[in-house]
Amino acid sequence: MENNRSKEKAALYAEVYNKILEMIKSGVYPEGSKLLTEPALAKELNVGRSTLRQALALLQEDGIIEARRGVGNFVRKTIDINSTGLEKMENPLIKSCTAPISDIEINVVPGISTQYTERIFKRKMPVVLAIHRYYKNVEEINAYCFTHLSTDYPHLNEIDLEESENILQFLENDIYRLAHSRKIEIKIVSATDNLKNNRIAVDNHQFQLMKESIVDRTGEVIAVNKFYIPIDKSLIKVFSSN
Repeated sequence: MENNRSKEKAALYAEVYNKILEMIKSGVYPEGSKLLTEPALAKELNVGRSTLRQALALLQEDGIIEARRGVGNFVRKTIDINSTGLEKMENPLIKSCTAPISDIEINVVPGISTQYTERIFKRKMPVVLAIHRYYKNVEEINAYCFTHLSTDYPHLNEIDLEESENILQFLENDIYRLAHSRKIEIKIVSATDNLKNNRIAVDNHQFQLMKESIVDRTGEVIAVNKFYIPIDKSLIKVFSSN
């Protein structure tokens, strides 16, 4: 019963995310405009404040809206950071997390295509894999990654998707060898219920969020990773030269 309630709650905030995104895309909330206050928006969408906050937090992480303290939530443009000083194309968490990592726990959940996945992949797919990775040292989780992986990528036909270890090998290593390019956005985010539910966040924690979109040689997005590293365990070095 508890698992069913958790799934229903997760589906609800994803539904709210999609509704707000559709309102933005349709021009109800144009670029630069302010969303309704949380109480008013929750009433309009007929959802609880907690569910609304989870949806708003995800919209903030994705760079669709920004929260201005004491003012409200505003629609914004996504700011892409294409050069991060991560010279070699590999898992960016490796160079960005200062805490030791001795093991990676993985949980793979097949799901159907949604407005959100259609937006990030710019196409429809019958099935999208939602993947949780927990970067651990003994039992302590030092970082977390949530991934959406396309299932129409040809090289995945060579992988037994029933074996989570094969998927882990692909995400940690092979995908970077096969990829043509990637785009990384970096920002600081606060702990959300989503992170707390994934065993990494506690109250008042801040995280370095790296959103990585990996593109193949045909220009199609293969995967979108969201790496969360506690701010006290993160380090990115950006190098430049004349």
